[in-house]
Amino acid sequence: MRKHLSILFIVAGLAGMIFSTSCTKLEDETSSSSMSKATIKGEALANLDLSNDTNATGGFEIQLEKVPNGTTVFARINSMDLDPNPNVQIDYQDITFQVTVENGEYEVEVYAGKGNVDVKLITDQFEYNQKINDSTREMKVFTHVDENVVVINNQIKFVELLFN
Repeated sequence: MRKHLSILFIVAGLAGMIFSTSCTKLEDETSSSSMSKATIKGEALANLDLSNDTNATGGFEIQLEKVPNGTTVFARINSMDLDPNPNVQIDYQDITFQVTVENGEYEVEVYAGKGNVDVKLITDQFEYNQKINDSTREMKVFTHVDENVVVINNQIKFVELLFN
């Protein structure tokens, strides 16, 4: 009986050693403060006033106005794009950055690697009382089609966001 218990303890000990040494620790060793970054910025515009869509000679020319302050812009990346040696054992997650439009402009800083990082720009919709002419206004929902841009570390990229 003692012999069986001794063998059982030895087998259990060996199994424990095998399992404890065969595990690979997978964790992010880079802190967010040391990550390289890229900047995406630009204007956010929409045709909020149809009554001014003329040029100096009286011809038709769309004049875009700044979207309202507080309109939200999201920039979404997948963390796999930041890993120089992606590992199939890791479930890479999306990282979303958020800023608001101020005075018709936005600027968002995203993590970027030495290689290409795909960024999807997504915006809120907004409702605005669009001016049709001097006496007519019409409530309209303005939307922006999601845009895909590519950045690398330390890059500044200008992207104009047009709402319809």
